Amino acid sequence: MKIINKSRVVLALVVFSVIMFNSSCSKGDDEPGGGPGPGPGNEVPLKAAKLEFPTNDLICTNFNLEFRWSDSNTGTTTQEIEVSKDNGFSTSVFQEVVSGNTKVYTLERNTTYYWRIITKRSGSEENATSEVWKFVTEPEATTNSVPYQPTLVSPANEATVVGGTADLTWSGEDPDNDALTYDIYFGTSNPPALLTAGVSETIRTVDLQGSGTYYWRIVVKDDKQSASVGPVWNFKID
Repeated sequence: MKIINKSRVVLALVVFSVIMFNSSCSKGDDEPGGGPGPGPGNEVPLKAAKLEFPTNDLICTNFNLEFRWSDSNTGTTTQEIEVSKDNGFSTSVFQEVVSGNTKVYTLERNTTYYWRIITKRSGSEENATSEVWKFVTEPEATTNSVPYQPTLVSPANEATVVGGTADLTWSGEDPDNDALTYDIYFGTSNPPALLTAGVSETIRTVDLQGSGTYYWRIVVKDDKQSASVGPVWNFKID
């Protein structure tokens, strides 16, 4: 009869258990939870800027045009604006790093322009490029005046709203009494995303998806393609 050494069996079981425990509970850098956490060199990827004005395919009646865009990145970033007469940007009419999210340029008459924003992270080679939008300047400038900024009616800024819907209400006015349309931006992020464009009414019912803060803004446009961008308003829902 073959005699089994019990001490060797026990030792083998202990070693096997330790190996199985380590292989099932430890995490390498390639496994979920095992890699490095957020910190220097592990930033959230850059988001491309969102262009606001001049809008795509706009016919401009003003040659001293204010370019506007928004940026939702955190941390230290820079914004570079490029304006070109070709969509490949082989030669830029304007190209510079700007502070803030607006820039005014004097443009040529009867010219097609393309523009974009390049966002860069300070101290890094990472960058993110926005969409490319096109607009055209008219042969001759008109005496058209830009619409006034929209006026908030309700809900009051930073108010608390009860219910599953809200009526966004505003008013618009134009110094030339031109017909006006409105682009509505709405959502839970700031700046809000475009909800709908080119509406003529000054009230919009929106659905609210749970508690939190909601942001909205109105862009007023006249029938000569001049526009005025309103501020971002917000309200809360419990």
